Order: sequence, then structure tokens, then C-alpha cells
Amino acid sequence: MKSFKQRTLTLLLSSLPLFVSATDLSDIYSQALLNDPQYRAAQAALEAAREAKPQAWAAWLPQLNFTAQRVDDETETTRSTNVAALPLGARSSDSDRYIFSLNQALYNHQYIVGLRQADDSIAQAVATFKSAHQSLMLRVAEAYFNVLAARDSLDFASAEKKAVSEQLHQTKQRFNVGLTAITDVHEAQARYDLTVAQEIVAQNELAISFEALRELTGKVQKDLNTLAEESPLLPPDPENIEDWVVTALQQNLALIAAEKTMNIASEEVNRQRAGHYPTLDLKATQTNVEGGTFSSTTFDSEATTVTLELNVPLFSGGLTSSKTRQAKQNRQQARELYEQQRRATERQARNAYLTLTANISQVKALKQALASSTIALEATRAGFEVGTRTAVDVLNSQQELYRARRNFSRARYDYILQRLRLQQAAGTLQQGDMNQVSAWLVN
Repeated sequence: MKSFKQRTLTLLLSSLPLFVSATDLSDIYSQALLNDPQYRAAQAALEAAREAKPQAWAAWLPQLNFTAQRVDDETETTRSTNVAALPLGARSSDSDRYIFSLNQALYNHQYIVGLRQADDSIAQAVATFKSAHQSLMLRVAEAYFNVLAARDSLDFASAEKKAVSEQLHQTKQRFNVGLTAITDVHEAQARYDLTVAQEIVAQNELAISFEALRELTGKVQKDLNTLAEESPLLPPDPENIEDWVVTALQQNLALIAAEKTMNIASEEVNRQRAGHYPTLDLKATQTNVEGGTFSSTTFDSEATTVTLELNVPLFSGGLTSSKTRQAKQNRQQARELYEQQRRATERQARNAYLTLTANISQVKALKQALASSTIALEATRAGFEVGTRTAVDVLNSQQELYRARRNFSRARYDYILQRLRLQQAAGTLQQGDMNQVSAWLVN
């Protein structure tokens, strides 16, 4: 008799679906958004950068301070010409002082520049975060299709091993009846041993590719949707390389971040130069004294002062000038790095466009090569049956066929990844592009 727990477990298991749907690219991307440490670190960096604006504004807001003092005053008189007014001897008095001070900046050019720098810092952080987002999309797609490519390689390796095993068996039978030489048997055996090793390598590569996917999602993936047999080969839109370059120079996120860095460096020159400028502050102080003494009389007092303070820097040992010169060199460095990034962006856009168009042609050519390899293998097998071709010829044809299958499979994945790389270079890669690719996958 089964226990109640056993019967309940059996009922639950029987209610589960027999087949679990495979995971597509959109699912993996959604998991990576939540779990990828690199992307989450970029999110934290953006939120930290947003604090630059309130920190810059804080310099303009009133600065209020409170100070409490306990004063112990001891005085000893040793000689006096007026005995009635100031008796000889020691005296002591204690007093409590409470000081409230308010400082309000009215003009400080460094603070003005700091506000502009804060805006540029936030804009730079936003561009960097968006770039990290696009990078995540591409990393997810690369890891996903690396798994599919590794799985295809394992399938092809297993199929090739099976085909070579059958050829080995057939060659041995033909040798036993005297229809082929022993060298064909040895060659077939060697090929079979090679396919066994290739299958082991393919199994390891598949396991490694799954680990790369787990690194992004934090979860173990078991089954992924595959690319449909008739997935489209869409040309770049627009089909003009110069249009893509123009878009990249306007929207590439790494280039935008470099531009904001250059602006921050330029403003830093203004901020350091402002060390020569006068500043104007409004200061107010209120001092309360409890237990004060004067002429042996105890009293409480309250004093309020309001000051308009103009500070004109005259000489600081050359520190301000040195910092200004240093900021100018940092500005020049930022300009050069921006120019380098601009050239790299143009190169990336052109390379991505040219590679994508080449990939389209490559996929078409490899598809035709696969069809030709299939026909060539069938012809070689027919010739082997009638004695015009050897077992080695059959093995070579099989090897070429599976090589063509691997190349065609990998080229299809490379085409999709190159589309995403082109969009990333142009700064236009979005989640909709990932959803489009995910629609090309089938369970």
C-alpha cells in the first residue's frame, strides 16, 4: 500500500506536462536582464552618476551649522592700582555658548561650471548604460547561438560517427568476401576512431557553451529553440554603407559617451580657471551666551551679525594656474580619445556592413555547396557499390558532407549575429531586434 505522501507525489507528477517547451532567445534575454552582474553593475553606476546633480546644487543651497561651546574662564589678579575696582586674587566663571551660522553663496563661478559638468556626467552615464544594454543583447545572442552551433556540431559528429561505423562494417564484409583490400578496412577504422574523438570534443564544447549561457542568466539551461530551416536572409536596410556610417556617427553610444567626456574635460578648464575669480557670500551668525560674567556680574547675551563677504583671490602660490594647465592637457587628451572613438565607430560601421553583406552571400554559397556535397556522396556510394570507387573515396565524401553541414550551420548563425553587430555599431540596436530574431526560432 502506498502512503498518502506517495500517492500525492504520484498524482502531482502525473499532472505535469510530458513535454517542456524549449527556451527561446527572448526568454534568455529577459533572464539576463535580471541576473547578469555586468548589466546590473552598469545600472548601479548610472544611479550613482545621477547623484552628481543634487551634489552640484548643494553648493548653492544654504549651509547651516550649529556649534555648542562650554567655556571655563579662570583669572588671577596679582596687582591693581584701583583696589576698589579690581580686587586682588583668583576668579573663575563658566559660560555656555551656542552659535548658529548660515552661509549662502551668491556668486561662485566654479559652482556654475559644476552644474554644467553634472549634466554632462549624467548624460555620459546614460550613454554608457545604454551601451551596456546593447552589449548585453549581443552577448546573449552570441552565447545563445554558440550553444546552437555547438549542439549542431555534436549532432553532425554523432551522425558522421554513425555513417563511418556503417561504412566500416560494410568494408569489413567486403574484405571478408575478397571484394576490397585490407588497407580500406584500416582506413575506415582510422576514420571511425577520429569521429569518436570528434564527438567527445563536440560534447565538451556544448557543455562549455551552456556554461557561458549560465554565466549570463544565473540559471542552468537545458533546451533551446532552434533556428528555422527557412529563416530569412534580410539585407541591411538601408542598403547603403554611407547611410549606416552617418547614423553611427550620430547615434553610436560609445561615441556619445566619449563626446560627453570631452565636454566634461572642457568645463574642467573653466572650473579651474574660475579659481582666479572673486566670490560673493552672505554670512549670518547668531551667538547665545549663558552664564557670562562682566565686572563680577553674571549675564546672558545674544548677538547677531550679518556679513556680505567679497573674496578676491590674489595669489595662491601658483596652484590655480597649475591646475588650469593640467586641466587643459586633460582636455586635449579627451579630444584625442574622442577622435579615436569617432574613427573606430566609422570603421566598425563599415566593417559590420561589409561583413553582413558577405555573410548573406556566404550562406547562399554554402547552401549550394551542401547540396553539391550531398549529390557527390550519393554518386560516390553508387560507384563504390559497382567497384569504381574505393571505401576511402566514400569516407572522404562523407567527411566533406559533414564539413559542409557545419559550415552552413555556423554561417547562418554568424549572419544573425552580424546583423545585431551592425545595429549596435549604428547605435540602433533595440529589444525589438531581439524579438525579431527570436521569431525565427522554432521549438
